[in-house]
Amino acid sequence: MYRPVIAPRPDSPSSQAVGVDFDETLMAIDERGWMGGQVYGEPIPGAIEALRLLAQHRAVFVYTARHRRFHDAVAGWVTRHSGLVTRVNDDPDRAYWTEHGTVLVTNLKLGAAAYVCDKAVYFNGDWTATLATVTRAIGLTQVAV
Repeated sequence: MYRPVIAPRPDSPSSQAVGVDFDETLMAIDERGWMGGQVYGEPIPGAIEALRLLAQHRAVFVYTARHRRFHDAVAGWVTRHSGLVTRVNDDPDRAYWTEHGTVLVTNLKLGAAAYVCDKAVYFNGDWTATLATVTRAIGLTQVAV
């Protein structure tokens, strides 16, 4: 399958960023589970090195489903483990992140050249195959389209 390289372009802000999910992509959650949104887990092996590498080449944002009141804790976790400068998103209308050198923490899925997520399903233009993958993932056994 051919996948084009998405080069950063000045006229395309989304081409300049990579979005990385937080829970179960950067930070492991153990048997304690969600724990009311506390940020307590250790990095998933290889996650910090990957985050640093991505940040050398693109603007990076970390996205999370956590409420905004936990974003400072997420940003602190990222900085503590990676040494990267972080900033919490203060703009609920932000559509893009293009600032190199600072990792943005947000609960928005901003425009990006690529997303890294533990729950993602790749869409290759074929809804039949994609729907089969999604229905299996959510536990549906028979779906009529």
